Amino acid sequence: MELELTRVDYTTVGLTASNCLQLLPVSLGGGGETVNRGGGASRQQQKVVIGDQDGVLQVISMKKDELQIHFKTLPHDKIASVKLGGQIGSVADKIFTASENKVRGFNKKGKMFLAFETNLTENIRSMFVSGSDLLVCGNHVYNHYRDCKEIGSYLCGDAIVDVAGLTPNNTSRLITILACSGRVLRILEHSRVRQTLELESVPTVLHVPKGLGDRFLCGFADGKVILFHNSLLSSEVKRETLVEDRENLSAVTTIGTYDLSGDGKDELIVGRRDGTLQVFTMNSDEYQFEMECTQIYRENFNESISSVQGGCVGANNYSEIVVCTYSGRVFGLTTQCISKSLSDTNKGGSAGATVPNSSSKLHKLRAEIYELEQEIIKERERYQLSTQALSTGLSAIPMLPVNDSLLLCQEDAIYMLTIELPTPIEHVLLQCDAPINLIDVEKNSAVVSFSECDKMSGNSLLASYRCQSNTNRVDLQFRTVEGQNGTLQVYITPNLQPKCCQLKRYPIKPLSLHMIVHNLEEEKLGTRQMNVLTLRGAFSLAEMHQWLILSIPEIPEKFYGTDRVRYVFRHVFLSTLLVCEYGKGEAEYKSDNISTISILKDFITKEATKKRIKLEIVTNINEQTIPALIELIEPKILHYNKLTKDFQILQALIDLDIRNDEEFSTLSQEYQDLLKNQHAIESEFKKQPTILNRIYGILTDLYIDKFKFKGVSVKTKLPQLIELLENYNREDLVTFYSVIKSTDEEI
Repeated sequence: MELELTRVDYTTVGLTASNCLQLLPVSLGGGGETVNRGGGASRQQQKVVIGDQDGVLQVISMKKDELQIHFKTLPHDKIASVKLGGQIGSVADKIFTASENKVRGFNKKGKMFLAFETNLTENIRSMFVSGSDLLVCGNHVYNHYRDCKEIGSYLCGDAIVDVAGLTPNNTSRLITILACSGRVLRILEHSRVRQTLELESVPTVLHVPKGLGDRFLCGFADGKVILFHNSLLSSEVKRETLVEDRENLSAVTTIGTYDLSGDGKDELIVGRRDGTLQVFTMNSDEYQFEMECTQIYRENFNESISSVQGGCVGANNYSEIVVCTYSGRVFGLTTQCISKSLSDTNKGGSAGATVPNSSSKLHKLRAEIYELEQEIIKERERYQLSTQALSTGLSAIPMLPVNDSLLLCQEDAIYMLTIELPTPIEHVLLQCDAPINLIDVEKNSAVVSFSECDKMSGNSLLASYRCQSNTNRVDLQFRTVEGQNGTLQVYITPNLQPKCCQLKRYPIKPLSLHMIVHNLEEEKLGTRQMNVLTLRGAFSLAEMHQWLILSIPEIPEKFYGTDRVRYVFRHVFLSTLLVCEYGKGEAEYKSDNISTISILKDFITKEATKKRIKLEIVTNINEQTIPALIELIEPKILHYNKLTKDFQILQALIDLDIRNDEEFSTLSQEYQDLLKNQHAIESEFKKQPTILNRIYGILTDLYIDKFKFKGVSVKTKLPQLIELLENYNREDLVTFYSVIKSTDEEI
């Protein structure tokens, strides 16, 4: 079943953050019964609540196809979140907004009844309202208020992305869910961590469906949507993946649930960073596990989606999805069929009534456009006067907000950078002093050009992306090399007058392909052979923690405890481990990859030298880690060796230009299979064309680093190593790593 939806534009507001749009419920009489869900009940038009980053909160509705503004506040501080609340058991028609560290409450008529200043030293990033409970989060601080009195707080080492509250079995208990950037969900009760759930990707948004107190949905940066069940009877939290976006890999920015079809079962609505909106059917109204989600609608609106809500806005009895984008466009996707032609006629002769009505709308629109054009002309003239030499005015270049994200994709071990502006982008310039490889992105319409880099200047990459007209977002992918650190500088030039440019900096860390592991079993860790690096010196715990922040991604800014800190990391490509345990004056690092130990030793030594801190360095290299690492990477070597050879043979077979079945049957079965799987082989090879060079580079660095600890240079042996890798045999390779003739050594 495909869902047919028609877009209807409502209004445009300022830039918006996530969770900035809500629909006020409709109540019947004084009973407080809401008419928001299906089952045959009539749907009444609802009012839309929008808060933007200009600090303006407004409530709008549609009446006879005309926009009605019920109230609109004056510009104030940026609104980070808009939520609806009310007493438990009543209609949630109270509007709460979060700006800086303040929470304000409005009724549906626009009267402010609450102006509460929290004691957060950070700006509020996310908020949740449940009855008299208010949950607010900054970057690292979570506070719980009840009736505007603080009853608990929690300091989180990771950045908090979103917060949600659960009330299991409609009890008075409140369980808090914190989505954190360190790829974990923290479950809190009474402001204490009850459980920590490790995740495969970074969570981006939380959503609690109405009427459910023990289940919640979570969207992720890799495009997945997962259902979690937090049972009070068991400490185990069940999870099930509802949506996987393997092709797109665009982050989920907003989630909504609503009964669009009126059959009593909610549909799942997913909005993404690349502007894609999807609707899925769920075969259960109780959000049970083992559900089948089927996509019934998909459309791309070329702009990051910040909020989605299901309801009824445009016309009575017609459900729709109300969408708000990053730049502030608010529109509806309605189930009502409104694509009638002006020349259509029907039995009742209604076409004669339709034409005058449509023509009057056209006249009104033309009048509005004319007024806007006159205002633009006046503003331009005033700006020109203010920039003249004799004028006291100043010419100010606007500082445009950049909606950007940099994420590491575990499957491909590549970084994905997304840049979005509220205005069209003219071009983007990239400069990096670390060697990185840019990868083509199919959905990227920009034209890329490279410039030659002079090694003396310190540039390893100079590239420019020229964007097509009306391009607001650019998606980039690049691959890093571990051991090479630097800074990626991105110069973004919007299509504005006067010309201006904004600079964004992204650090490339030495161990850029490592991700933190939260719940690793000690038994699994104990079975691995490890190389050990021990550092002693006059450094503090905070100094060593800062050095690790500069060298490894996902290190929390805050650390717990005062004596000793321990973290475990995993290499996303090789699956090797790194254990960091450190305190004041002493640090110990263990890894089953010699190159990881070598990179960490060189970087920390360099940082300590800058602060004139003397280090006592002790290394214990375990020879058994090399065969184990080769065994880990062997499946990749065999697979990509075969893929490369298959691709080369396939190109030769294509050149043969086989045109009929008789010629095809003369080929061997192996060559026939290659031609049958042509599309799969070409697409996989195109995705990772230099993967073998990457693997060879890793094993070459391993060989160099092993003998570097012995004070031996083995660069003359590298051609022999490459030849062994091309004709791979594990025993020969392990022997080559362990034996080196004294006559070939260069001290």
